[in-house]
Amino acid sequence: MAQVPNLDNAPINLTTTRDQSQKELINTLKNIRGKKCLVIDPKLSGSLSLIVQSSQLKEHGAELRHLTAEPVETDCTKMVFLVRAQLNLMKFICSQIHNDTSKGLQREYFLYFVPRRAVACEKILEDEKVHEMLTVGEYPLYLIPLDEDVLSFELDLAYKECTVNGDTTSLWHIAKSIHKLEFSFGTIPNVRAKGKASTRVADILNRMQAEEPVTSDMGIPEINTLILLDREVDMVTPMCSQLTYEGLLDEFLGVNNGAVELDSSIMGVQQEGKKLKVPLNSSDKLFKEIRDMNFEVVVQVLRQKATSMKQDYTEISTTTQSVSELKDFVKKLNSLPEMTRHINLAQHLSTFTSKPSFLGRLDMEQTLVEAQTYDICFEYIEEMIHKQEPLINVLRLLVLFSITNSGLPKKNFDYLRQVRLNHLFFIFSRLFL
Repeated sequence: MAQVPNLDNAPINLTTTRDQSQKELINTLKNIRGKKCLVIDPKLSGSLSLIVQSSQLKEHGAELRHLTAEPVETDCTKMVFLVRAQLNLMKFICSQIHNDTSKGLQREYFLYFVPRRAVACEKILEDEKVHEMLTVGEYPLYLIPLDEDVLSFELDLAYKECTVNGDTTSLWHIAKSIHKLEFSFGTIPNVRAKGKASTRVADILNRMQAEEPVTSDMGIPEINTLILLDREVDMVTPMCSQLTYEGLLDEFLGVNNGAVELDSSIMGVQQEGKKLKVPLNSSDKLFKEIRDMNFEVVVQVLRQKATSMKQDYTEISTTTQSVSELKDFVKKLNSLPEMTRHINLAQHLSTFTSKPSFLGRLDMEQTLVEAQTYDICFEYIEEMIHKQEPLINVLRLLVLFSITNSGLPKKNFDYLRQVRLNHLFFIFSRLFL
């Protein structure tokens, strides 16, 4: 599991928020006496790693497994499912129970929805005739502290659900998360919303505040203003390549729950085939300093720090130093693991950022954002398709082309259809036509 971030320097007491979520999970496990198998939705794994350590789960008799289409093999007589309210996960649970029944295994089954149960999910359990075999509850994990200044709803499908499926359940979850936060830090007096979905969240929050008001003895609210922004307010930014150090780590390696996972050899650890999870949060002082810098600047900063450390080492080796000077040098050495970590990461990133395909895509993005000639951009996109570059890269440029050009011109769209890129334009047609 990823390193739990240090929240001591957070502007509000996020440690209390995290501790509350941890306490609720531990109490749930305590109430199920004896040894149990905790089967979790794989996408919840990273989120839980920021709330509770795996060693704490073991202390309370829980062995950890991931929920998949394959049956879970365990000797435990109690099985606890901890999942989000998704229909496909209900089918996995039903399959697990049916598999146990066919083998004559007798177990107690517990199902906890995160953060809230859903009627459609329970209907599947009823249809499969397993609902009565389950003890059903909820684990209200709404907000997860990713770092000292970042809270996440972990609703990665919210935009799709709202705009494509017309399912606005996530808006209720967002409002509920904020309202739950108010019980710790006071009612937020100023709420500003931009966009239809954000306005809807503000309305739901107002209704919740009226139905379940925060007690007046909370004192002065610790959060003065809340600004809610729809994703649709700015669709350009997510289509453009990120250029900060942390942004590029996410772009090429994928930052999930405050960590990247990559081959150990990249980090200088010679263990063939082994994956290494590298935490990225403000507990790492060097990362906190450079995370928002442009990547080119980060390379310069790392080079300067390495040069300075080398000079200090040369001086300490060739001259007589006082105790205080030795102490200062040792302090610098304590930062050596962080330096090594980010030099390795930066070196790996350079293999991506130096590629002509990446640099060419940056030029096209700049051309589109500045509303310059579009013909050259379309030709570049066509060339990307012929070279069979990753689908996501082609789509991002096409979406950016459409947004900055008030839609994709019909002649261009018809041409792309003629080259029979059905797998690409089935998605594109759903989005923009």
